[in-house]
Amino acid sequence: MLPADIQQRSRQEQQKELGSHVSRVLREHFGRGPESVYVSLDPHSVVIHIRKFLAPMEEVLLDQHGQEAVEELRETMMAKMLPEVSHALSQLMEREGWTFFVDWNMTNRSGMITALHEPSFQNHPSLEDSPHQSSLQEGVRQVSVRTEKVPGTVYAHQINDRTFIVVRSDVLIMIEKELIRTGYGKTLKTVKRQLEKRLLYEEQFDRRLGVEIRDIFVDWDFEQDTSVVVLLTDPLPTNN
Repeated sequence: MLPADIQQRSRQEQQKELGSHVSRVLREHFGRGPESVYVSLDPHSVVIHIRKFLAPMEEVLLDQHGQEAVEELRETMMAKMLPEVSHALSQLMEREGWTFFVDWNMTNRSGMITALHEPSFQNHPSLEDSPHQSSLQEGVRQVSVRTEKVPGTVYAHQINDRTFIVVRSDVLIMIEKELIRTGYGKTLKTVKRQLEKRLLYEEQFDRRLGVEIRDIFVDWDFEQDTSVVVLLTDPLPTNN
C-alpha cells in the first residue's frame, strides 16, 4: 500500500484531472464552460459539482420557454457527453462499470454528475463509525415514505467533509413502474424531482448534520429501481 501522503496527492491529482476534463467537454458541447468544476472521489464513488453554468443558448431557452426546456436540452446533451466522461473516469480510476446520475439546480446555476461503482459501493462500509449515518438514512427514508414507500435498502456514504451520498433501492411503486413502461418516465422524473427536492429541504438536514446545506441533488435509475441523493454542505467541524 502506498504511503498516505502519496495516496492523498494522487487523489487530488485525479480530482483535478477529471474536473478539467469535464469542464472541457461541457465547453465543447454547450459553447460555454462552467465557472468551476469541483470533483470529490474515492474508489467507490465520484461526485462532480458544476458551478455557475448556463450557456448562451440556454439563457434564451430559459427566458422564452422556462426551466423544463433547458432541462430537456441538457438531458439530450448529457446523453452525448456521458460516454466521454465515463471513458475518462474508467481510465483514471482503472475500473469500469460506473453508473451515472445527473441533476441540475437552475436557481443556483449548478449541477451534479455522480458516478457509482455499485458492486464495490454496496460492499464498502458506509458511515459505520460516523454519527451521521443513521440520521442521513432516516431523513432520506422519511422523504421516501412521504412520496413513495419505504425503500428496500438505504446506503449512506461520506466522500469528504462536505459531500454525502445516500443511495436507495427498490423505491418505485407499481403505478410509477407502469408510467415508465408506457413512456411517461421523463414526466414522472420531473414531477418526482420537484417534489422530493422540496421535501428534502423540509427535512432540515442542516440540523441533522450541524452545518449549512449548500445544494441537494437527486436522480433515479428507473431501469435498476435505484435513486441517489447528494448533499453538498459547508465543511463539517473537525470534531465531527
